[in-house]
Amino acid sequence: MITGRYRKDLLVLLCSLVLPAVSGAQSSQELERQCEQVREELIAPLRQQAIDQCIEDRTTGRSGSRSSRDASEHCERFYADYGQGGTTQSGGFRQRMFHDIPECQALHEAERAGRRR
Repeated sequence: MITGRYRKDLLVLLCSLVLPAVSGAQSSQELERQCEQVREELIAPLRQQAIDQCIEDRTTGRSGSRSSRDASEHCERFYADYGQGGTTQSGGFRQRMFHDIPECQALHEAERAGRRR
């Protein structure tokens, strides 16, 4: 049985081990939220520009004649993941856009520091 003195020491030890991990996870989540928010702010106008160009091309017949409603639905669906990166049709890798902004670099540094512990 653990006496009162040792129970207190054990509790202090456990808290000192657990709390940094919890606060690190929270700060990591906050950094990730900031990174994604700033990325979205930068990507959104580029995505809209690509959608607008796609709609124009499809309604003027440059890439097949479609109604403006069909073109709008198609283009918005096609560009929904614009800037997110991933694999290409040929199996290559496409880096996500704006992964190197300062907000995202702070997240990567925090993640790297967390792995070193």
